[in-house]
Amino acid sequence: MKRLLCNLLVTLLISGCSAQAPNKVDDAAVHNVPQAFAAAWATHDGHQLAKLTSENVDFVNIGGDWLHGRADFEVYHTRLLSDRFKESTLTPLDTAIRFLRPDLAVLHWSWRIQGDRNEDLTPRKPRFGLFTMLVEKRGGEWLVVVAQNTDWLPGPNPELKGIKPPIVFPDVQNIP
Repeated sequence: MKRLLCNLLVTLLISGCSAQAPNKVDDAAVHNVPQAFAAAWATHDGHQLAKLTSENVDFVNIGGDWLHGRADFEVYHTRLLSDRFKESTLTPLDTAIRFLRPDLAVLHWSWRIQGDRNEDLTPRKPRFGLFTMLVEKRGGEWLVVVAQNTDWLPGPNPELKGIKPPIVFPDVQNIP
């Protein structure tokens, strides 16, 4: 009886671990989310960008504004992309993924943006940042359900001494 319980426990643990392992198709699809986001951004069409989100998306932009729902996400990005960001180019740099379940993953991706403008319409220098997204497979499609966007602040961070983050930003002094 003890041996049977031990075997059952091992079987449950193994099946639980394998249930979280993604298949190659889903892994590739999640890895493609940043490229899809950048491609939609390149159209400068908030509707195209909103197609990548769930109906009930929670999205926090780099200014700390919290948008709830695809409709608000679309309105906000339509305004942004048709004005101060209409000439901007968003480029994904590096990606890190952790599957929580076969249909749910945490996606971190760094980015570079150039060609956007400040609120007074003066040009900005190229910037870097990091997205944290929770993506979920719904109806066969991977959609952003939660996102937090963060601007990267250049310069040394003494608290990081001896710590290597999973995604490291490039040496911005050598980037035009």
